[in-house]
Amino acid sequence: MLNWVKKVHDSELDFFKNKIRKFQEKKLNEILEKIQFHEYMKTQSEKKVKESPDSAKLEKELSYHNLMVDVWKRNEEKLRTQMSEMEE
Repeated sequence: MLNWVKKVHDSELDFFKNKIRKFQEKKLNEILEKIQFHEYMKTQSEKKVKESPDSAKLEKELSYHNLMVDVWKRNEEKLRTQMSEMEE
């Protein structure tokens, strides 16, 4: 009887681990897309700053995208850490 309970418990645990893993992978993909977007926008903003004599607004935009790249990279790092901890 105890063996059967352990098997059921293990299978439920695996089920939830797989659900969590899929969720984390989905979130990781979203994070990577956001990083890619903000890096692209940062590059575009840098080009505009170089071309424009009045670049105060553009520099603010560039600063925003720099900040967002940093934020999303930290989120990526945290999520990857959580994912590796779950593997252990």
